[in-house]
Amino acid sequence: MKKSLKKEQVDLLRFERDLLGLGTGLAALTAGAAASAETVVGGVVKDQTGLIQQAYLNLVETVQAAHAAIETTAVDMGVTLLQAGGMPKEDPPVLELAKSILGIG
Repeated sequence: MKKSLKKEQVDLLRFERDLLGLGTGLAALTAGAAASAETVVGGVVKDQTGLIQQAYLNLVETVQAAHAAIETTAVDMGVTLLQAGGMPKEDPPVLELAKSILGIG
């Protein structure tokens, strides 16, 4: 079980890295699209951009919850969590990094 928890944690850390990279592209794409489309469709662009950003943040929150679930499972089983290149740091949380990439709070 120890190996499978480590593998899940490593996979999740890789996914987080990719997810934050996606956020950078998403921020640039939504900003560029919003600037171009606002003259054509008006204020609906801001609403849609906000929905896309919220969907992304929901995904980041889900990944963060997955980390919590892995940690809880490991603690419950008495397994010492392996650092696997570094546990997700609580300072700053991944959600805060994602918000920063999007320029939100």
